[in-house]
Amino acid sequence: MLDFAIFAVTFLLALVGAVLYLYPASRQAAGIPGITPTEEKDGNLPDIVNSGSLHEFLVNLHERYGPVVSFWFGRRLVVSLGTVDVLKQHINPNKTLDPFETMLKSLLRYQSDSGNVSENHMRKKLYENGVTNCLRSNFALLIKLSEELLDKWLSYPESQHVPLCQHMLGFAMKSVTQMVMGSTFEDEQEVIRFQKNHGTDWSEIGKGFLDGSLDKSTTRKKQYEDALMQLESILKKIIKERKGRNFSQHIFIDSLVQGNLNDQQVM
Repeated sequence: MLDFAIFAVTFLLALVGAVLYLYPASRQAAGIPGITPTEEKDGNLPDIVNSGSLHEFLVNLHERYGPVVSFWFGRRLVVSLGTVDVLKQHINPNKTLDPFETMLKSLLRYQSDSGNVSENHMRKKLYENGVTNCLRSNFALLIKLSEELLDKWLSYPESQHVPLCQHMLGFAMKSVTQMVMGSTFEDEQEVIRFQKNHGTDWSEIGKGFLDGSLDKSTTRKKQYEDALMQLESILKKIIKERKGRNFSQHIFIDSLVQGNLNDQQVM
């Protein structure tokens, strides 16, 4: 009788544990505000898709719950930090694995890093110095591009509508491409081509992969692959041009190349 009672209690506890794990509404992050998974397997992926993008999903989530929120990326619990101050409080320099970064590398056909702490510290330092040197070297370029955009606006009649969002996106793309990849993107057509390909791929990463619709559409899949191939092609061309040479303009890719990263790591 005692054996049966022990078995019954053990079975009941196992059953309750299984229900708590499998039933989406019961899976909550202890002490962290956020939303429960919409689906058992996919977590909040359907909510991300319905929001239009991961960015919009996170914006809405932080507006609703505050600077620290939780959600479910598939079966994995994710905590999002929505302000710089909160990030500073929780940043971990020894962190070696980012699930979202791992997913992106997988989608873009790149291998994830091995997770070596020392190597990741060196890589992080390389990136930080690269950004700092890039900004110092290209501050005059930013001023120049800003003044060009201002002159364009001043040339408009006062009554003319200015598509501010479109212009600022164009300014951001033009600035970043020149600072990261150099004079190739002084050509307006190169910027437009890069922006189009980047938009195609990022749109599918933000939606097509999450809801599975990309694999169901041969046309969209081909467009994604073609855009990715063109982005890789221009990056490989620039990396080859910058290796072993000195230029008056220091760009971000120069720091990566000088840091002895291979082409795949740079991309």
